[in-house]
This record gives sequence, structure tokens and C-alpha cells, in this order.
Amino acid sequence: MSQKISIYYVRHGQTYFNLKDYIQGQCDAPLTQKGLEVAKKLGEMVKHIPFQRAYSSDLRRAMETLDIILEKHTLEPTYSKLLRELNFGLYEGDIGTYFWRDMSQKYGFNLNYMSFMERYAYLYHPTDNPTGEKLDDFINRLKEAFQEIVEAATIDNHQDILVVGHGLAIHAILEAFGVHAPENSITNSSVSKIVYENHEFKVEYFGREEGPF
Repeated sequence: MSQKISIYYVRHGQTYFNLKDYIQGQCDAPLTQKGLEVAKKLGEMVKHIPFQRAYSSDLRRAMETLDIILEKHTLEPTYSKLLRELNFGLYEGDIGTYFWRDMSQKYGFNLNYMSFMERYAYLYHPTDNPTGEKLDDFINRLKEAFQEIVEAATIDNHQDILVVGHGLAIHAILEAFGVHAPENSITNSSVSKIVYENHEFKVEYFGREEGPF
């Protein structure tokens, strides 16, 4: 019988950049008081899940969220650069309100005719934004992270895995596994559940703020 691995992929708690609508990417900001409180509430809601391994991005906001959730567990976390948010390059720290409107006008694409993630293919530009991350590179490193996670879980016969990451990273991996989550559906401290079985990833649910998990 094939082993079933459940991965609970949590978005980090609210940060000051989220609150101010700044583009965060791989720059970092601490959790707000609300972010701390909601992460603590989530920790209570998932304390019944017998997590056997816990991972997060190595960015502060994700590590801090993971540490709060793990207050109800006795696990040593693993922090991974592969789970980081998309690198926005020169746009990191910009105000996000009109960002995509301005980008669509600059590069001549229509936001109404693409999925939420497709627009991020325009982020990297060899002249305008050479330090931005290419969308394919972003998706591939997330796939690599998930492959490493399930390989380790398979070896150790682990069934329940906690992962804390970032909004766009969660959107990207959901799309890689066949689910196009609507914009704004992956809120801070929400949970998306991905199941690995028979060498295949399937999304059970996404963006869930309340149980059951």
C-alpha cells in the first residue's frame, strides 16, 4: 500500500509590509501584533495534528510564524532557502497598490486574460529588472523543495508535515499541482493541504482560515 503524506502549507502571519501594502518578496519585515496573535491562534487549531517534521522558508516572517505554531509541538524546525518568496529584484519595497496596473501598461499585457501567476513572468527583465527572479526558476525551486520534503518523509515513514511559507510561493505550487487559486485567496496564516500519494501531489484544499484541518 502506498504511503500517504499530508503537507500542511501555511502562509506566514501578517507583517508590517503586508499592512502597508509594500512589495515584500525576499526583503523582510517582522510580524505585526495581529500577525503574532493569528499565528498563535492557528497553533491552537492545529495542535491536534501529529506533525513529524516542520519546515519553513529561511526568511524571518516565516521562521517566526513556524516557531509560534511549534509551541504546541516538540519538533526541531528545518529552514530552507528553496521555500523563499519570489525575488522581486529592483521592485522590492515598492508600494504595491498600482504596481500591476503600471506593469501591464509598460509591457502591454492584459491582466484580465491571464491567471494570477502568469503576470509574474513579466517581473524579470534583462534590462529593467535583471535581479528579479524568473518565474520558471521560482516554480522549479519550490518543486525541488517539495520533492526533498516527500523524499525525507518517505524514508522516515512520516505522514504529517508542516510547512510555513509565502503567499506567491503557495499560489505557485498550487498551480504546479493543477489548482489555480483566485487572487487574494491565500491569506496570512491560512492553511493549504497538499497530499502526496502514488508518486503524485494533489491539493485537498487551499486558503483555509478555520478548521477542520
